[in-house]
Amino acid sequence: MSDVWSLGIQRVLTRVNSFHQPGSSKSKCKLFLCNAQNIGWIREDAANQLRQYPNVFIEHSDRFTLSDHLNTYESRSETIAKVLNDMRARDCLKTLRGWRDELYLVKSAYKNPPLFEIERSAASIFGIRKYGSHVNGYVIDDDGTWRMWVGKRSETKQTFPGMYDNLAAGGLSHDLTPTECMIKECEEEAQISKELATKKLKAVGAISYCYEDDDGIHPEGEFLYDIQLPTTFTPNNLDSEMENFYLWTIPQVKQAIIEDNFKPNCAVAVLDFLFRHGFITPEQESNYFDILSQIHMPGH
Repeated sequence: MSDVWSLGIQRVLTRVNSFHQPGSSKSKCKLFLCNAQNIGWIREDAANQLRQYPNVFIEHSDRFTLSDHLNTYESRSETIAKVLNDMRARDCLKTLRGWRDELYLVKSAYKNPPLFEIERSAASIFGIRKYGSHVNGYVIDDDGTWRMWVGKRSETKQTFPGMYDNLAAGGLSHDLTPTECMIKECEEEAQISKELATKKLKAVGAISYCYEDDDGIHPEGEFLYDIQLPTTFTPNNLDSEMENFYLWTIPQVKQAIIEDNFKPNCAVAVLDFLFRHGFITPEQESNYFDILSQIHMPGH
């Protein structure tokens, strides 16, 4: 691979893992624990607000914990929802302006039982890991050429408007498994029928990373899927989240990634696809191991 490619990929990975980069807030954050389990990071701007609720959040020298009386899923969920609604009414943190009325389950690890549920836009206040499902859709032409379907996000999207995206993707809400989420998003975002998605979707792994921005800290894990589509298929967006779809060759996809035209985490999902299918090899890319480690960052 060329130096331009390697530098472009490093830019993407630095952005998507900005919380782990020099100069981030990481060294000044406090841990967030629930039921003796580490579930997040509290930045100082968030800590200043949580101190307004001393009967809910208990501050220690290096961590915040929930009050001992909040010892059930229901009590934690209800109490935190009240706090967040109050914070939203006070307009004290920017991220809550993006309130979505969508609930995420909070876990110390994906395999563990949920500790409580939380409004999606508030997860970054606590540095809580969010999960999602992404699919790379592709076709193989009769001459063996691989091409990938790439979506372009609507200019009215709340986040990353107008940037390139995977064929379909979505956050993992509290009532869906990763595959159920992917089937739902395929239908809504690309008009891939439930029957076709159920038959053709292939679970292929996951990526993980952590970035921070004005909204807070974003540890995220994405379950990845591939779907090989018929050459006659054309995606069509049903929920107004995608402005258009493009069927690109692999070189076109690579170029769009290093030109920073992709939503960063979607670029990483595509990068994983390129590695798995041999479009990036150890002989071509001297940073092979380093890139792989940066798209599979450990959790808390």
